[in-house]
Amino acid sequence: MDLQALQATLRAFAGERNWQQFHTPKNLAMALMIEAAELAEIFQWMTPEQSVDARTDEVLQSRIGEELADVLIYLLQLADHTSVDLELAVADKLVKNATKYPRIGEGLTSGPVAIKSGQAHVLIDWENVQPKEADIRTLVPDVSDVWIFHGPNQKRVGADQTSFGDNVTLVPISRTGKNSLDFHLSFYMGYITSRYPAARFVVISNDQGYGPMLEHATELGFAASQVGFGVRKTPVKKVAPKKGTATKPATVNKVNQPAAKKPLPKAIKPKSPPALKKAPKVPAAKASAQGIKAPADGKAVKTKAPTEKSAKPKAPAAKATTAKQSPVRISKDADKAYSHVVASLRKSKSKPTRKARLHGAVKSLLSGGETDSANVERVVNRMIADGYLSIDDKGAVVMKL
Repeated sequence: MDLQALQATLRAFAGERNWQQFHTPKNLAMALMIEAAELAEIFQWMTPEQSVDARTDEVLQSRIGEELADVLIYLLQLADHTSVDLELAVADKLVKNATKYPRIGEGLTSGPVAIKSGQAHVLIDWENVQPKEADIRTLVPDVSDVWIFHGPNQKRVGADQTSFGDNVTLVPISRTGKNSLDFHLSFYMGYITSRYPAARFVVISNDQGYGPMLEHATELGFAASQVGFGVRKTPVKKVAPKKGTATKPATVNKVNQPAAKKPLPKAIKPKSPPALKKAPKVPAAKASAQGIKAPADGKAVKTKAPTEKSAKPKAPAAKATTAKQSPVRISKDADKAYSHVVASLRKSKSKPTRKARLHGAVKSLLSGGETDSANVERVVNRMIADGYLSIDDKGAVVMKL
C-alpha cells in the first residue's frame, strides 16, 4: 500500500466536497476515536473465542472491514494535516518499543519486515579487508546475512562466501572517491536497521571512521558493533640504552649542512724589534762642528740642522667629512674656525634654540685647544656682532643664518 498516494486521494476527495474546512486535527482525532469505538462495538459482547472465529463469518468480516477502513481514513487524514510521515513514525516507534520491551523468543514475519531474534547482519568494507567465509564465521559465529561493499573494479568479490547462498548481498559503490564506500555502507546500515530493528549488526573493517556512526546507532537502541580483521603491525618501542653501553651515533643528513669550520691557526708570536745600537762617542769639539748635540751623559745624538722648510710647523690634515657635521681640526686659526662654525650652523636643519644648546653645538664644531668655554663664548659673541643670531635675557636663541 502506497500511503502517500492514498493520502493524496483522500485530500482530493475532501476538496471536491469542500470538507477540508472541517478537517482540523482536533475534529479528525475525535472522528478517529468514534470510528474506533464503532469497531469495538462489533466485538463488545463476544467471547474471546467468538472474536477469533469472526474471520470465518463473511457478514462480520464485511462490517469489520468497513470500520477498519474508516479508522484508517481518519488516521491518514490526521497524519496528513499534522505533517507526520507515518512510515518513519512507525519505524521510530518500533525501535523504541524494541528497547523498552526486549525480545524473549522468536517473532513472526510481518509483511516485508522480518523481525527475528538471533539475526546477525555482517557488513564488510571490502576495500579495507577481504575476509573469507571461515574468517567471517569465526568473527561472528551467529552470522545470518552478509553484505559486501566493494569498489567497481575489485575482482572475485564474494567468491569465498558461497555457503551463505542467498543471504550474501554484493553492494558495488556507484563511483570511486574518498570515503565513498564508507558512506555507502553507512547508508545501507540505516536501511537494514529499519527493516530488521531487532537484529544485531556487525561491521568488519579496520577503518576507525565508522566509530561515531555505530555509537549513535547504539544510543538509538540498536545492537551495533565493529570488529577488525588481519594482523596489525605493532610499532617497535625504542629502548633507552643502559648506562655504560656505547651507542651508535645518529646518521646526519649531509644535505644543506654548513661546512665544518676549519680550526684557526695558532697565533704567531711577533718578533721583538732589534736592539738599538748605541751611538759612538763623539768628542764635544767634533760634535759641535758636525751639528751633533752632546747630552750630559756624554752620548752624542745627531740632530738635523733647522732649515727654512722645517721651521714652519706642519698643519694637520683635515679629516674626511661625513653626512653629519664633524669638527674640523684647525690649529690656532680663529678665523677659519669661526667660518667653519657659521657654515655648519647655516647648513644644519635643527638649529639650536637655547643658549646652552648653542654653546654645545659650537663646542662640538671646534676642536683641539679651541673648545674651552672662553673660546666658545668668543665665537658666540662674534656671531651676535655679525648679526647671525641674537640671545634674549631668558636664553632663547634666534638664528638669522
